[in-house]
Amino acid sequence: MDHHSTMFLLLCGACSILQAFSDAGQMQTKFATAFMTNFNESSNAIFQLYLVTCDKVATVTVTVSQPFFNKTVHVHKDSSSLVTLDQKYMISEKDVTSKVILVTSDVAISVFAFSTIETTADAMTCLPQEDLGNEYYIITPKGSGKSRQFAVANGFEDEVQVHITVSGSITYKGKSYQTGDSFTLLLGKQQVIQFQSSDDLTGTKISSSALVAVFAGHICFSGIGSYCDTLVEQVHPVENWGEVFAVFPFFTHTKDIITIVGGNSDTLVTIQSSKPATQHRLQEGGHVRISIDNILIINATKPVMVSYLLQESNSTGIKYDPFITNVPPSLLGRRYYKFVTQSYYSNFILIVSQATSDSKFYLDGKPLSSYPTTMKEFNGFRGWQVSLGKTEGQHEIYHETSTFTLYVFGTERSVSYGYSVGKGALCPGPTQEPECSIRCLPDIAEYILPHSLVSDADLDVLNIHLKDPLCRAKKEKDHYLIRIPYTRCGSKVLYEDGKTFYANTIYGTIPDTDVHRIEIPVKCEMESNKTLELIINPKVKNSICKGYYNISMRLYQSDSFTEPITQYPHEIVLHSNLHVELEVESEDKELQIFIERLIASPSLEETNRKYKVIQNGCQVDSTLRVHPVTDRRLQRFSFHAFKFENFHDVYLSCNVIICHNSTSPNRCTQGCISSRQRRDISTSKEQVDSARLSQGPLVFVSEEKPAHGDSSTLASVLSVALCVTVISAVLGLVVQKEYYRRQQRVLLQSSSDCS
Repeated sequence: MDHHSTMFLLLCGACSILQAFSDAGQMQTKFATAFMTNFNESSNAIFQLYLVTCDKVATVTVTVSQPFFNKTVHVHKDSSSLVTLDQKYMISEKDVTSKVILVTSDVAISVFAFSTIETTADAMTCLPQEDLGNEYYIITPKGSGKSRQFAVANGFEDEVQVHITVSGSITYKGKSYQTGDSFTLLLGKQQVIQFQSSDDLTGTKISSSALVAVFAGHICFSGIGSYCDTLVEQVHPVENWGEVFAVFPFFTHTKDIITIVGGNSDTLVTIQSSKPATQHRLQEGGHVRISIDNILIINATKPVMVSYLLQESNSTGIKYDPFITNVPPSLLGRRYYKFVTQSYYSNFILIVSQATSDSKFYLDGKPLSSYPTTMKEFNGFRGWQVSLGKTEGQHEIYHETSTFTLYVFGTERSVSYGYSVGKGALCPGPTQEPECSIRCLPDIAEYILPHSLVSDADLDVLNIHLKDPLCRAKKEKDHYLIRIPYTRCGSKVLYEDGKTFYANTIYGTIPDTDVHRIEIPVKCEMESNKTLELIINPKVKNSICKGYYNISMRLYQSDSFTEPITQYPHEIVLHSNLHVELEVESEDKELQIFIERLIASPSLEETNRKYKVIQNGCQVDSTLRVHPVTDRRLQRFSFHAFKFENFHDVYLSCNVIICHNSTSPNRCTQGCISSRQRRDISTSKEQVDSARLSQGPLVFVSEEKPAHGDSSTLASVLSVALCVTVISAVLGLVVQKEYYRRQQRVLLQSSSDCS
């Protein structure tokens, strides 16, 4: 296992049992899709289905009940075939029709759909029957253009009852329904109904008595400075939503829109970017729209759905049109995908992953580095946008060890398309190794057990539990999932060979006995060699995620620590104090943070001139004041601002130690130690990995106004390039990630600027 491409070392006692469990086991043989209205009822409207195979030859049949359509194609392995349906299969009726397009295959395939009328088009990944559900929420764009629309399709059941709770306004059988109204209808097998409205329909709820497919979009949406374009996307059911999303803007756009929809009450959504973090509390069906001008990290306390609306048209030298796509949950990706492009477009892909480099990505059998690529990064996630040119047909992409999500999109004059693949569109992949089924997250671990493992033991979901028998697994469509909190459910902290683990055991127990047919020890160890290359811009809060722990640094206006500094450059009088807060962000209350060293220097290259503020945990600067806190995961301190003679900048480097109370005595409990004592603390086995966070710049201004034009108008800038070296004395490792921001200087333009 490559330690550079995984967030944690994963130790699982049942990996050998799970070798037969792979993505190939999720058979994708049945799909139900629909051809929603595209711009108008033009006779040249077409709906193109790309049928993509993996490692087996497929026999695939595409059928429509009325108007009748039936076509069977044989698709070679690792190939694709195109089936096209004309305008008469597009839904134009305002009532139930039999225009569901049913795709069935004798082996697992992926299906992609393009809806096209000349220069009006969009595309989507078709969800297989296994990924459908019976509870959905609609997302439609807000803006100019023709009607918003959504459709509900029953592809497989003899009869399905569909209940619709409206947000916005729609009409059914001549009756108008407004926000909060609801009604029920019946769909027979291969029947579909489409609703259209001039209102935004986002938040409309669809619930059904059996599995249905749901689609949403816009007949023709007008973006910023573009013509209108049809928008279409298949909606994911609530049960397949996610909690963590890394959203990267397409091209260099700064005005595209993301929409976040909640499916549960009191869902707290936190959005991190280069700006101060924001929070939104969503209720069931509630939503928030955000203009995305930089990379965003979305964290939700309960699952949410996120969509991306590309509405700008200014990045490739041509005037292209909008498209809409789902944002896949970033932690639920795969290591291998098939996808398709059309040669009419200039095609691109966007890869989102926590992989540390592109060295282990392979696209169509070639290293990713052989393609024109741009990369952006933020808080441990990286996005690679790759230009494919005017290519046609199927492609494959995989990474040797890391999971990722994928966007596929294309632009041409007055037209575009875009779709995403995350959990779906699966193939086993030519080089994939069996995955260890544990994932270690900041406060919990998640373990996946295949159905076969449990059924072979003649057990069910109620019999799968942790050391605390009340902490049980839950049944998903194709596996069992058990969540393992690090501080509950019998989890313990183990110290072995200089390393610390959170550990628990998964049991499969025969009912009413203490006999276990399944026993899987689970451990999560902090990984010591991960390379995080974060580009940190000035903002209120910077974090580096390392192992289990996020270490954050904030600067505050005063020693009350209630007003964080949010705007940079930030002016500060030299004869004043800096107020700094460091925190290890974890639910484990047994952790504590300790400042080992704080050193100032006049430049990053300057090595001889240093000023020690804290050394070996001891106060050196006489103005240093440590503020008492009740939570030992937090440290606050203040000190008098200063500058070096003949230098305008001051850089601070801070070494921080994280300890666990269960291993006391440790470095944190030792406190201040002398240099001689320090030599007695062995670090010979520690591995070093470094990071620098920058928070600033801070601009020093004189308390007296300088004369206009005087050289003193050159303000001193304190770029607080805080080098956070996380030394875990408990874990026996040093975590230090290297990054620094370039020196910045701010020239005060006149004496009035200093007032």
